[in-house]
Amino acid sequence: MTHDMIDDRWAAFRAAIASAPDLDVQVPTCPDWTLRELAQHIGDGRRRQAATIAAGPGAEPPARTDPKGAPTA
Repeated sequence: MTHDMIDDRWAAFRAAIASAPDLDVQVPTCPDWTLRELAQHIGDGRRRQAATIAAGPGAEPPARTDPKGAPTA
């Protein structure tokens, strides 16, 4: 997957979130999650990627969080 494809898909996801009437709706493909939880999960992944790249080789990866925002092991 190219950088442009990732940017395009991220832009489409942001647009879907912005146009949603309610962030507490269930996600059809992830029925246990709300749109808010999915957005938090994807955002957490992007923040972790950025922190990992910024930290450089050999650094410990940043802590993960669950969809509710609580740290996980």
